[in-house]
Amino acid sequence: MLGKIVLNNYEKYIKSESIIKAAVERYLQLISDLELEVLLHVYKDIDLGISGSEESLVSRFENLLSKEVVGGFKKRRTLRNILVYAYFDMHYDKEVFEQAKNRNDISDFIKEIKEIVKKHS
Repeated sequence: MLGKIVLNNYEKYIKSESIIKAAVERYLQLISDLELEVLLHVYKDIDLGISGSEESLVSRFENLLSKEVVGGFKKRRTLRNILVYAYFDMHYDKEVFEQAKNRNDISDFIKEIKEIVKKHS
């Protein structure tokens, strides 16, 4: 769905209606939150040891997931925190657009998580 609403180029995106930008931002927030939930469930299922913070959780998967997937997840979490905590003074349109257009690591995340679950079942 995100691919259907994000515009083709950055210039069009920054000139688009605020409702389009808000929808793109919300989709990225939801993707980030869902990825975190998936990591938490997989973490519990394969018993990777004690974890504390979100960063500690992600570090447990760094040897199990590709660098591209971990990097994409971290970028989405950073953007999500900026959007959720409403840091309006920051210019994040470019980052939102880039993440919305370049979603390959999300598909890779799904594939790699499925492989981890299969391997530990």
